[in-house]
This record gives sequence, structure tokens and C-alpha cells, in this order.
Amino acid sequence: YIEEPKFCERMTAWYFEGITIAPSPKWMQKILIECGMRPISNVVDITNYVTLETGQPLHAFDFDKMEGGKLIVRRAKNGENLELLDGTRLRLDSRAVVLADVHDALDLGGVKGGKKAEITKETKRVLLTAGNFDSVAIYKASRRFNVSTDASVRFSHGLSEVLPQFGLERGAQLLFELMGALPGKRFDSRVRPFARHIIEFNMDWLNHFLGVDFDRTNVAALLRRLDFKNVGGDRWEVPLIRPDIQTREDVAEEVVRLTGYNIIKPKPPRFNITPSLQDDVIFFKDKVRNSLLNFGVDEIYNHSFISEEDYVRFGFRNVAVELENPVSQEFKYLRPTLASALLENVNHNAKFFQEFKVFEIGKIFSYKGRKVNEQPSLGVIVASKEKETLFNLKGIISHLLKSLGLVDFVFVPAPQNKDGLVSNFTKTYLQPASVLTIESSNKTVGYFGKSTYVPKGWYVSLFEVNLSVLLELVEGEEEYRPLPKYPAVMRDMSLLVDQDIPIGDIMQEIELSNKKLIEDVDLVDEYIDPRWIGKQSLSFRIVFQSDTRTLTSEEVDREIKKVGDLLRHKFNAEIR
Repeated sequence: YIEEPKFCERMTAWYFEGITIAPSPKWMQKILIECGMRPISNVVDITNYVTLETGQPLHAFDFDKMEGGKLIVRRAKNGENLELLDGTRLRLDSRAVVLADVHDALDLGGVKGGKKAEITKETKRVLLTAGNFDSVAIYKASRRFNVSTDASVRFSHGLSEVLPQFGLERGAQLLFELMGALPGKRFDSRVRPFARHIIEFNMDWLNHFLGVDFDRTNVAALLRRLDFKNVGGDRWEVPLIRPDIQTREDVAEEVVRLTGYNIIKPKPPRFNITPSLQDDVIFFKDKVRNSLLNFGVDEIYNHSFISEEDYVRFGFRNVAVELENPVSQEFKYLRPTLASALLENVNHNAKFFQEFKVFEIGKIFSYKGRKVNEQPSLGVIVASKEKETLFNLKGIISHLLKSLGLVDFVFVPAPQNKDGLVSNFTKTYLQPASVLTIESSNKTVGYFGKSTYVPKGWYVSLFEVNLSVLLELVEGEEEYRPLPKYPAVMRDMSLLVDQDIPIGDIMQEIELSNKKLIEDVDLVDEYIDPRWIGKQSLSFRIVFQSDTRTLTSEEVDREIKKVGDLLRHKFNAEIR
């Protein structure tokens, strides 16, 4: 009885009695040994011999050991145990399909037989079986339980649905001739006729395809030798035993195989050559690499896998993608961010360097509904044991984006969720107040901020950007811009503000106060005195420059006053 027809497309069985277990004939043992098989007994050797002869795996069960006298093809029960012929014990689940009696599993379907109904010296009655199983299911079961047999390899490659009948009848013939076994009832789950497979096979096409002038009569004779049937004109019916023949190219290969491959003379190909197309993603990654290398940032490569320890440490639960068949149980998740590995690089290199800057370009993985989404990402780490690194990283980001052609972007405070962070897992390695996102054209390109997951006494800043989004935003070609003709004027401004005001907000307001004249804003000093309750002192350097004239001191003074009034009104700042 077949409960899983999708897994077992066809099952045939034949009952035999009058069995006497003994060694198989010498000629059969010799053939098995030459093929790398160990002779066991006449019944078992016949099943192995027929497998070699016909390509159809057979299996024989001791009928007296099958409870209920039934053979059932069903899914295994969760936690069900099965002992294989070699003594291996398996704990099954519902993904496995087994051949069973009314109580227990007898066989891991299409892979290996079980111990319960094993053929022994006491066997008197057997049930000889031949089935046709789903190739993908057999391959997965063989990999999942780490059990590979000759039968599992054959089924994994796909066999014809005609073979079970052919193999069963050959096995029955040998049982009768060599042992005098008496046949009984026979079962075949196949009730509907096989579908005919017709292929259009034109001689003009064959000669053009192979470059050989074949004779029609000779080709027809070759195909008939392979059991092809001509059903009219150029239409040929494929023999049922050949499921590998799907197209007319497959038929052409059979013709050449029987004729001899030497009939095809080598000739140089003739075709129009078109120039190769440039891969935008590869070209863009090279531009990113060259820009960062010019800034003194070194490239590194990390694993795409993360360990169970990092999975817990960085809060990747329900975010990281778990591998179904990991290479190692230590690394069984795909990384959802480059940050975790980059921060581990800091810990490994802190003992050798006082400061360093590294970047990585690689893919990160996340769930998008039920599917796994992978996207290219860029991560940069700036680490130092002596000085703050956030503003150094900000300068690298600004120059990188401008060198790539993205000139219209802003740094804004990260959107706050209930955890006050960019995402659910950045809370494990970023200081919430320091996190800024990079935005352009109403799209978030990436984020950067100070890291908390650092060696003692170190300053570490992290930047990560989605390269797919960045590539969409980058201008195709950066316009030529001449060097400025007129000098820049720099002014410093110090102010006292509340500590909970993000520095990025202040810098953004200064830049937006006059986009035509203010060329750049940098934080040059940050100081907190314990006596100032909840206050911090910040010093900014503002660069003024015009493209059309030299700025006067009076103009710059007016702009500085305007900036001061704006900061007093916006942030209740005290200008010092």
C-alpha cells in the first residue's frame, strides 16, 4: 500500500516461497566480486546481480518477519527508530519515507534495507520488491542521514518507471532457475498506461547540427536498434526505458555515439564577436576599493558564516538565516551584517597595532518574507587607542561618496524605535546617541556611529552601507568642477548645549543655514566638565567660500551672527 505516491511513483512486489538459503553460484560470486560487491547469500546476491544487469535496484524482505503480511510505503513517524543492515541506528522524522509493515519501519526507502526483515539462513519465504522513487527525495535522505549506497546513487540520478517491472521479472527468473523458488501473488501499483514521448527528428536539421552528411536509411536503422519507433515521417517514439532522451539533441547524441565520435571532424567555430558588456556592480565595487585604498583603508575578507556565540552575542535571533546543511556546526548561520566580523577584527588586531582602518565588501543575508534576500554591503572600521575616530570616519565617508559621484547627501540622526536604535540588533555594538544615517533622495544609504563592542581604552567607529541602494543613487558621471578661484575663510564657533542634543543635528543646521556660502563644517573640540550638569562644550570650524567673489570679513561676520542666532533659537545654545 502506497501512502506517499509523490515519493514512490511505482512499487512492484512478488511473493516467493520454498526458499533455501545457500551460497550463490560461483559465476555470480565472481561477477559481484569483480564489480566490488561482497557475496552474501543466493537471494541477496540475486538482487545485487539484477541491479548490475538491469540498473534497477531490488530488495528482498523475509516475509515471515513482516508483521501483518503487508508492505506499506509511508512517511516515518517523528522519533521512529530504524536499525539498518550494517547496524547503523537512525532516529527518523516525518521528512523520511520508509517501507514498513503494519507496525515498524523495515527499510529507509530507496536508500538501505533494515535489520528487522533481513534475509538470514532461516528465511523460507521472501517478498521481492522493485520500486521507482523520487530522485530529489532520495538524494536529500542520503545526505541528511549520511548513508550512501549503490541504490541511493542510482535513484538520485533518476530511473525509468518501466525498470521496476523489468528488474522484478529478471529477479523472479533467477530465483526460479537457481533456487527452484515457487512464485505466488504479484503486486504492481502502476494502473495507468505510460505516456508516449514523441520527438520531431529531421535529417536536414541533424546534418546541419552535427556538420556531417548522414544517410537517412542508416540513421533510421541505428534508432531502431535502440528501440525507437517511427510513427510517421520525422516523428520518433522514444523507448520508455530511456527517460534521459528529452530533446532532438539527445537523439543526435545517440546517433553519434553508435556511429563513432571520430566521424565529426574538428572545425573552428564561426560567429560574430560582440564586445563584452561591463558589469556595473563589479565596476562599482572596484571604484569603492580604489577610493578607500587612497584614503589608507586596508581591505580584508571575513567568513560569510557566523557562529552560535556571535548569533547570541550580537542579538541576531530571528534575523540571521540558518543553514540547512552547515559545513560546520560551529558556523551554521549566514551573517545579516558585516559589523560583527569587523568588530571581531578589531579585537584580534588590537594587540598588534595602535590604530588601523579596514573595510570589507561582501554579501549579507536576511529573510524577506519566506525567501532569503542577499545584498552587497560595504563595511568600514576606524579604530584607535589614542584618539576619537568618529569624525575621521565621517570624513572618509564624505570623500568616498563624493568620489563615487554622490554629491547630494546628508547625515541625520538615526530613526528611533522602542529600543532607541537603528535596528533591533545594533544595540549590542553601537552607542544610540552617536548613530547617524546617511540619506539621499529620501533613501537611507547606510549608517555609522561609535561602537561599544571594543577593547578597553579603544575608540572604534563603524560604517555600513547598502551598495545596491548606493549604486542606484550614484550619478553616472561626475561633472567637471574647476578648482575654486576665490579663497576660503574659516571661523571657529564655540557653544554650550545640552548633552542630549545630537552633534549631527547641530552640524546639519549650520550647513543648511546658507548652502551657497558654507562649504564645510567640522567638529574640532568636544569637552564635558563634571561641574556642568547635563551640558557639553562644542567647538566647530566653519569654512565659508564663494564661487563668484572673495568674501569680506563683514559678510562672514553677518553669517556667523546668523548661525549663532539660529543655534540659540533652535537648541537654546550659549555662544561662547
